[in-house]
Amino acid sequence: MNRLAKKIGILSVVFLLAIAVYFMWNQRNTEKSDVMVYTSMDEASLPVVYADMFGRKMNLLHGYVQDMAQTVSREALTVLPQDRNLSLGIADYNGSITGIQYEVRSLDLSRLVERTSLSRWDEEDGTVKAVLPIQNLLTKDKDYILILTLDTSENGTLYYYTRIMWTDNTNGKDMIDFAVDFTTRTFHYDQAKELTTYLETSNSEDNSSLGHVSIRSSFSQLTWGGLTMEPVGEIRATLKDLDGVMCSVSLEYQAARTGEGDDRELYEVEDSFTMKWDSRRIYLMDFERSTNQIFSGQKELFSGKRITLGITNADEVQTKKSPGGNCIAYGINRDLWTYDQKQGHAVKVFSFRSGTDDGLRSGYNQHDIKILSVGDNGDVDFLVYGYMNRGIHEGSMGIALYRYDSGENAIGERFFTPVTSSFEMLKEEVDQLSHLGTNGMLYLMAGRSVYGIDLNSNEYMVLADSLSEGGYAVSSTERHFAWQEGSDVYGASVIHLMDLDTGIKREINGGEDNKFRPLGFVGDDFIYGIAKDGDIWTQNGRVLDAPMYRIEIMDQSGEIVKKYEQDQSYIADVTVDGSRIHLTQVQKNGDQSYSVSRQDTIVCNQELSAEELKGIGWYASEDRKKIFFVQLDQEATSRNVTIAVPKKVAYETTEVVELKSRPKIQENRFLAYAGGHYLGGSKSFIKALELAYDKMGIVTDQNQEILWNRVNRPPVKNMKDPLKTGAAFFRNLSGFKENGLTEGVFMIDARGAALNQILYFIGQGCPVAAYTGQGGFLLISGYDQYNVTLYNPETKESQKMGLNDASAYFSGLGNDFVCGVFFE
Repeated sequence: MNRLAKKIGILSVVFLLAIAVYFMWNQRNTEKSDVMVYTSMDEASLPVVYADMFGRKMNLLHGYVQDMAQTVSREALTVLPQDRNLSLGIADYNGSITGIQYEVRSLDLSRLVERTSLSRWDEEDGTVKAVLPIQNLLTKDKDYILILTLDTSENGTLYYYTRIMWTDNTNGKDMIDFAVDFTTRTFHYDQAKELTTYLETSNSEDNSSLGHVSIRSSFSQLTWGGLTMEPVGEIRATLKDLDGVMCSVSLEYQAARTGEGDDRELYEVEDSFTMKWDSRRIYLMDFERSTNQIFSGQKELFSGKRITLGITNADEVQTKKSPGGNCIAYGINRDLWTYDQKQGHAVKVFSFRSGTDDGLRSGYNQHDIKILSVGDNGDVDFLVYGYMNRGIHEGSMGIALYRYDSGENAIGERFFTPVTSSFEMLKEEVDQLSHLGTNGMLYLMAGRSVYGIDLNSNEYMVLADSLSEGGYAVSSTERHFAWQEGSDVYGASVIHLMDLDTGIKREINGGEDNKFRPLGFVGDDFIYGIAKDGDIWTQNGRVLDAPMYRIEIMDQSGEIVKKYEQDQSYIADVTVDGSRIHLTQVQKNGDQSYSVSRQDTIVCNQELSAEELKGIGWYASEDRKKIFFVQLDQEATSRNVTIAVPKKVAYETTEVVELKSRPKIQENRFLAYAGGHYLGGSKSFIKALELAYDKMGIVTDQNQEILWNRVNRPPVKNMKDPLKTGAAFFRNLSGFKENGLTEGVFMIDARGAALNQILYFIGQGCPVAAYTGQGGFLLISGYDQYNVTLYNPETKESQKMGLNDASAYFSGLGNDFVCGVFFE
């Protein structure tokens, strides 16, 4: 009997232990699952579209509920088959498609090439197969915009955009195949050895992080530093550009590895390729890989004085503390979390990610989050901007303001404003200025205007509109904003300076002949320049600058704390870099004529803090290299950390706010792209070229027409009769004052470009005017590997000059070039 009781006792203990282990295991895995799944908003419902191209499913397109014009057209380029019958696949998750139409237009949208409605399409296993019979109205090797319209029973009318091209060029397929093969090999060390011939490994390249890999990285970096990484799911290929021998391709995919404690780590990866085709081989001109770990939120990541984020990039993380320092909000790879240090409580506040769909829609990466404020009670105000993957605004491009109420564990949307801009261009503006003032106003920059939105009423005012490059400045804290009246970039009679926390505005003016120009901020101290009206520096008929006679620095109280002024000397070309102000001193030689005397630097004493990475640290892991983390003030104990998600996203108090301002003053802007990404824009061609040059990129106009391409330049070009070949360019040269399209020629002020950079224009069939002083110029009409051909329009004679000699000669003359691009 005692033996039986003993056995029963042992079995009971084993049974109870088994139950305990099960519940511990189940709780741990439930927590893992819960933090990955964000169920507080409606799941994605819009169809996605892909093209059948080069034997692949490519160019995944997402639907918009608003007309985006050409602003998102650079997201993909679709090459038509020779018969122009474009096959599309439409993943119609809800089976709701009732109609399909499409339009083909010129890039500037002014010319309608074709408008067609389909009468039939096929459907199989939830995928609609449609063929667009595009008419024989296209010019070969020219980009057009295809606007695909889907009528749906569940979501109304949806719009999808891609550029299309009809070409005899078959090189694109080879280069896309090359890119996919390249990426696939990086996961297999032995197979990847063949890729070393394409690398340009440099000792100066930073190999400390697996978050960023480039063509200059080491072979170890390329092959994941020895980590056992494997691709998950399909590699999604998108053709970004195909221009002559140049091809740009983006590959997006997920990768995974098993980490400590058998935890599965998931990563989002994008590989960007720029290639050049040659009959003998494909040249890899540039390569970049961006890897960002998806933060799982598992308890083990909260330990000591760190929240470990993993492998990522600095531009994917942000933090903000509450005034008392206890509550921390942190953004990581488009997800927003909060952590209460005293309570050891973490909340996954916002994410578009889903555990129920295939990730093509919920995981779409064309949006971001910006933390505006954090309260000591754990409340958070934040923006979600870009493409809305899920929820009531799904398919919209815009900006939404949310508040997380920690007491209710719920999110409330305050307002939503739609915008017609690409995500990367919108991000450029939101990053410049989006500030929640202590006065209850939210200040936003969007569409070259700044708006103040009263959060009590959702009424808004236009603070400044038609902002011109160089005509405004924002402090690094985004608390102070300065802008000038009017569109004259070289100064105005008044500058407005506003404290966006208090709403207090100052006006800087004075002197009948004075013109004031905002130059920037050192911390929150404002820097501006003063020039005399009429002091203009012109050279060869074009304005170079408006030299200033004094620079002043004003502190937050309105007091002038520093002046920079020297007798018989003027100031030009001012840039602000941290606490240093760099400038060029010039001497006046005569009416509208100046010469450079020397460079100078003003050093300010104000201490500046790096706000971008405040609260973020990193350490060097033995196997994963640079690992980012959120810095805590108090110790976190993993087993005691609790994790939650909001119980709902409420829209009861939301409102759609249509931000409108006066019609924009039109100015030609140059846009820089590389690897399929927008790098920035400027009214200065040289600034855009500098952004694109090192990344083997391109420069386009506002309509996405390529004006300059570093890769697509023939090795040799010569014009027999440059005056005849460039007749339209030559006719517009004498009166040329500013960039723009005239008589079928896009005239470009390329002053400051290097000789080898402007040879592209000659390669495309337009001579380049190189000024030699006093209005005289030569035409550069040809080049080869060793020489350039110079044509004198007065003597009508040509001569050759060595490339190095010519480069030094024109550099000594200021590299004053005017270039042109012929438009059909």
